[in-house]
Amino acid sequence: MSMNKVLAAVDATDGGRKALELAISVTENNPDAVIDLVYVVPIPLLDDSQMTSFRSILEMMMNDGKSLLERLVGAHEDAADRLNPLLITGTNPATEIVKLIDQGDYDLVVIGNRGLSGMKEYMGSVSHKVLHGSSVPVLIAK
Repeated sequence: MSMNKVLAAVDATDGGRKALELAISVTENNPDAVIDLVYVVPIPLLDDSQMTSFRSILEMMMNDGKSLLERLVGAHEDAADRLNPLLITGTNPATEIVKLIDQGDYDLVVIGNRGLSGMKEYMGSVSHKVLHGSSVPVLIAK
């Protein structure tokens, strides 16, 4: 299977870093491969008055997400020309990642795993939800 377009979902955890490294490794034999590097800024459901007071916090969260993507790309200069950083927002990161998968023409999704187990994994794991919601193969980096 040729990996021409890969989605690497990242966050600020060690699992996010491992997901990017694995995506780069999987595509290293294809110099034309593109890796969309996505970070989702989680936005809580708020009414208009709450959103007004949340705006400065949201701006800070967006800046943190941009900085994370810049650091990750900068740490992989050898693959930087193949990395396409994407910053998106949404109330549920797993849902937003699955929407992106459905919109893109991806061959593979790579996502990190924080190591949750039992009920915590079932209820809260983004990687678990993406695995079951994705229409393409998902590789979970541990």
